[in-house]
Amino acid sequence: MFLFLALLDSPEEQEKFREIYEQYRHFMWYVANQKLQDGQLAEDAVQEAFLALTRHLEQVEDVHSPRTRKFLATIVRSKAADILRKRKPEEELKEELTDQQCEKDILEQYLSRENYNHLISCILELDDSYRVVFEYKYMYQMGDDQIGDILGISAKNVNVRYFRARKKLQKMIQKEVERFAKA
Repeated sequence: MFLFLALLDSPEEQEKFREIYEQYRHFMWYVANQKLQDGQLAEDAVQEAFLALTRHLEQVEDVHSPRTRKFLATIVRSKAADILRKRKPEEELKEELTDQQCEKDILEQYLSRENYNHLISCILELDDSYRVVFEYKYMYQMGDDQIGDILGISAKNVNVRYFRARKKLQKMIQKEVERFAKA
């Protein structure tokens, strides 16, 4: 906890953080453990969530409000999802995709083939809001929170944009495959 306190500027912020830490640390561990099913990983998620909280402490107005509890639960769930994604990227991705996409993910097939240059040109055709998120996530292996901090959007919004970008790329590639099949 002392490391987190050192990241905060004023004594008021430090006191607010201390209160949040004492009141919610067990709750946050419970939320993370439900998603991760591993006590050690849940502790890691909680620590990452508290680190993120030091950057967004101004969003907490009342330490004891239900809004604060929901805010902290959202942060720790996001951190737990990031940990899962890093540990089991394909399994987590399959949970997010529909059953039809899981059966035959054309993008994954395309990535594993020689069509890398064509894929890059498809990525460049995406709208900037989708292209940038896709590049950060896929090419630079960045987490949702890191991308969100860079772009000034929430981690959840990053995740939504990433999966929309994937869908658009899959459609673009599918059209290309069908075009070549007809020729």
